[in-house]
Amino acid sequence: MRSKPLWLTLPLLMLAALGLFAWLNPSYRMAFEAKWFYLTGDYENAYRLAFEAYEMDRYNRMALTVVQQTKVARKYLSYVKEGEAFLRRIEKMVDGGALGRADRARIAMMCEVMLDRYKTLSATPLTDKALVGRAAKVREEFATLYRSLSKNSLR
Repeated sequence: MRSKPLWLTLPLLMLAALGLFAWLNPSYRMAFEAKWFYLTGDYENAYRLAFEAYEMDRYNRMALTVVQQTKVARKYLSYVKEGEAFLRRIEKMVDGGALGRADRARIAMMCEVMLDRYKTLSATPLTDKALVGRAAKVREEFATLYRSLSKNSLR
């Protein structure tokens, strides 16, 4: 009967020792900080810290995972930002009055670029779902715009 509390406290002591090791080891501490930045959406700081942590300790799998995940997230974020910039440019073209043939061709080219670029994105199970959703929404806006260009023979 006395050994039962010992078997219950032994895993807790091991977990505490692992937590202490991770906190005292600078590589793992940086990896945890990088993970926090990743979870808050600060992908630049997350990548920088995770890469430094991985350089300190090549066996730090958490740092490697954060490095790889931030690369994916940064690609998605870049796609969203570029898409939103293109959409603002298109909106200015449309607000400027009637679209000429050159403007229509420019818009169609922007749509094609963004639709093709979306195909190169590949999410992982750890990729931020909201970011993936934003990218899908941007892609859908370009697909809708491209279809309307094709239907109206604006090209």
